[in-house]
Amino acid sequence: MLNFFKKNPHTQDLEHIKIFLRSHLDQLTEAKDKISQNILDVTKFFIEENLDYYESMDILMRKNHFRGCIPMARSIFENSINLQYIYKENTEQRARNFKLASMDSFLKRWTDFKEYPHEVEEMKKYFESELKNYVPDRKTIKEKAEEVGVHSMYRDIYKRLSEYVHSGYKSKRDFDDGGPYSTYMKRIVFSDALLVVLESLRKICERYDFDGGVMIIDDPGYKGVVFFATNPKKQEKI
Repeated sequence: MLNFFKKNPHTQDLEHIKIFLRSHLDQLTEAKDKISQNILDVTKFFIEENLDYYESMDILMRKNHFRGCIPMARSIFENSINLQYIYKENTEQRARNFKLASMDSFLKRWTDFKEYPHEVEEMKKYFESELKNYVPDRKTIKEKAEEVGVHSMYRDIYKRLSEYVHSGYKSKRDFDDGGPYSTYMKRIVFSDALLVVLESLRKICERYDFDGGVMIIDDPGYKGVVFFATNPKKQEKI
């Protein structure tokens, strides 16, 4: 299977990215019998989460509302770093740990309650049994980014995007004014964050020898056109 998609920052048309993610999701589903349940669940979760964010961003851009895309780009970045971190080493354990972290958080939310609804009580018992040997992973997203070798992207992308997520006064900006700052932020949201997504997909494709695909990123802020293959060896053969 050969898929070429061109990312054109001038139009911010995100349909090609959504198709690209769906293609990788299909490849993952086709190979589900060869992948452990924990890794399959977590991988599918992250791809679907990012796909949902791009769906939302596409709707916002059709309404000419770039500002709303910034927090979602941050989540896309964080999802992709988490996925790279899981696939770097101890993948089975890290995938299981990520799933258990959600159960652990659920239990902590109910700590101060003296009584539980019946449904919560049942879930509580099940989660407690699953968490018997759970050891929390205390690493921050910054530490995970450092471990997978993208500390500079964390510094330049994630921290900048975070400024638009947390509360704090900011002067009103017109992101449609075509100025240098607007261009810079759009590059972060639509191109830089996408590179992190593609790298996370590459980890998956190389591990399970998926066909992957090729994304072309033609951003005027880059020194050249980027051709990113999510399984370089497969694409070379094709």
